[in-house]
Amino acid sequence: MIEVEVKLKIDNRNSVEEQLKDQGFCLHKRVKETDTYFDGGLYGIKKSGQALRVRKTVDFMTGAEKSELNFKGAKIDTVSMARQELETEVIDGEVVTKILEAIGFHKAEPRVIKERWMMSCGDVHACLDEVEGLGSFLELEIMVEDEGNRPEALVRIEEILKIMGYTMKDTTRVSYMGQLQGRNF
Repeated sequence: MIEVEVKLKIDNRNSVEEQLKDQGFCLHKRVKETDTYFDGGLYGIKKSGQALRVRKTVDFMTGAEKSELNFKGAKIDTVSMARQELETEVIDGEVVTKILEAIGFHKAEPRVIKERWMMSCGDVHACLDEVEGLGSFLELEIMVEDEGNRPEALVRIEEILKIMGYTMKDTTRVSYMGQLQGRNF
C-alpha cells in the first residue's frame, strides 16, 4: 500500500476540526500514540529516508490499548509525504522492541508522543495531532493500492486543503521525529 499524506502546522485545532466537519468528516476516535523509532541494523533506516517504529496506542474513548510494528519506505515524490507503508498489530510491543534491539537496531530519540483526533470522510482520513514539543498539526491521507493511483489521491487532498484556505506550500515533508530532532528535510 502507498500512503499519500500531507502534514501541516495549524494554529487552532478546534477551528480546523469544524472546517473538516463542514466537509463531511466525522470524528471516530481519540487516542494517545507513543512512537518509538529504531535505526541501525544492516543499514541506517534514517539515512535511507525510511522509518521503523513500534507504536503504542491508548484509545481515550474505550481505554483499549494496542501495539503495532510499522515500516515506512522512502518518500516517493517531492511535494508530499507519499511512501510505502507496511504495518501490523503485534501482541506485545515491548517484546517486539527487544527483538529489534537483539538483532542490532537501537532506539532513536526522542519518542514521538501525541494526542490524536481521528476523522474520516469516505477513504480520506484526517488526523488532528497535538504533538508534545511541537504543537498542533493536521494530517490528511489516502491509502492507495499502487503508485499509479497516487497523483489522483494527491489532487483530492489538495482540493480539501484549498477549501480550508491552505495550499501545498503550507505543508511540510518533515516527520514529527525529524522536527523534534531539529531536521528540516
